[in-house]
Amino acid sequence: MTKNNRYSRNTILYAAIITIAAIAPLTRPALGQDNKKQKIPYEIIEDIEARKAEEAAIKHHRLALGLSIDPFSSILSAVDRQFGIGIQPWFGIDRVKIRLDISHLRVPNDIAGTRYFHKNNINTFGISVEYFFSDNFEGFLIGGGFGFWANTISHKHFNQHASWMMPCLSVEGGYVWKFHKNVFIEPCLALNIMLKPETVKIFWFRYRALPAAGEITLKFGIHFDI
Repeated sequence: MTKNNRYSRNTILYAAIITIAAIAPLTRPALGQDNKKQKIPYEIIEDIEARKAEEAAIKHHRLALGLSIDPFSSILSAVDRQFGIGIQPWFGIDRVKIRLDISHLRVPNDIAGTRYFHKNNINTFGISVEYFFSDNFEGFLIGGGFGFWANTISHKHFNQHASWMMPCLSVEGGYVWKFHKNVFIEPCLALNIMLKPETVKIFWFRYRALPAAGEITLKFGIHFDI
């Protein structure tokens, strides 16, 4: 075999080896492509989604600001042709509502009046905590609170009046029904128990305040999500 033929055959062999080496990687998918084709098991995806939903629920709380009007004070005062009002601003988080109770009323003489005393005016301030049995600040609720009643009463025959302060506990229950978006009515029952019933005196005449007071009313109000 001549030297030229040997060189030609070697050249062809080298060229074939180089060509095969260049083409071989193209016939096998790249590592990145293999990873793209791999699928995550459904159980893992479901577990990740459940964990994300749980974390979102923990981080997100339903918050609201609201205002309720209690006509009980107005109706009770109207019996003696007097002005009365009851307002209740509140803050809610999830199923819990923290409410302030502010009211002014005249207790009718048929209830609080005696032979020598009348015109029992009361200003109240209290705070209550209520719990809803369902979401969205609606449905059945129960609660309780603490407050103060500032009382005045006048003597029928002397131009004198007595004043006193009474702390009280309250227990209550009701139902919130939303009839238009976040506008609602709330029928409820409440019982206010005086922690320190007072006996006041004008000259030699004595008056003892009622130890408890009940309430049946129909509140109405609105709240705004925040």
